Amino acid sequence: MSSTGNEAILFDIKGDYAVMTINRPEKRNALSRDLLRTMWDILEDAEKKRVRAIVVTGAGDIAFCSGADIKDESAPAPSTALWATLWAKSQEVIARNPAIFIAAVNGVALGGGLTFVNSCQLAVASETATFGAPEITGGRYAALAGPSIGKRVLPKHAAQIVLLGQRVDAATALRMGIVNEVVPAGEELARAEELAQLVAGYDPVTLDIAKNALRVEHDMSWDAAMDHGSRTSSYVSFARETWK
Repeated sequence: MSSTGNEAILFDIKGDYAVMTINRPEKRNALSRDLLRTMWDILEDAEKKRVRAIVVTGAGDIAFCSGADIKDESAPAPSTALWATLWAKSQEVIARNPAIFIAAVNGVALGGGLTFVNSCQLAVASETATFGAPEITGGRYAALAGPSIGKRVLPKHAAQIVLLGQRVDAATALRMGIVNEVVPAGEELARAEELAQLVAGYDPVTLDIAKNALRVEHDMSWDAAMDHGSRTSSYVSFARETWK
């Protein structure tokens, strides 16, 4: 096992999978600009090391991630628009990384934290976890949590999250499709690591292609998605030989 990162974000490689921990419990694991830039470097290095699955979690037992750090000391002139731009780039970094991302939601996931869960391919939640996009209560639109939740759940459920600004519990998040599983408090990380070990046992090229295929097929018509799936399946063998 090897560890990288800094005090704000930890990255432990455990064979073919890794655990990435947002390590700012005193800030409810809020995301600063420096943290995001560090994450980009970490994920670039993980790709070079061919990490196949990455579990994302938060330090402590209160928060998975509470979103943007509105008192970000890493920038002399805080800008919501700039933070949103960096966070949007982070979503692209996660999407383009060949690893499968699995959220281990150990507490509140709000705003950017909810977006983080939505950007992961799989998610396991503690029974005490809560989810929400509170931006509307402050007169703002949930710039990334809004569209990301709209891509993950049914329209009425997305409206409930974005327009009411209220949190939902883990059981409701499971019913909505925000997470895959709900487990007793304290067991979410172990379960997420189980899934990571399972995924990491599969062919890395096929995982990367399948991850991307699911992403692009989401917005296709039925016929186009079926055609894309067939062509992608035929491409896998060629890609695996090229990768070797």
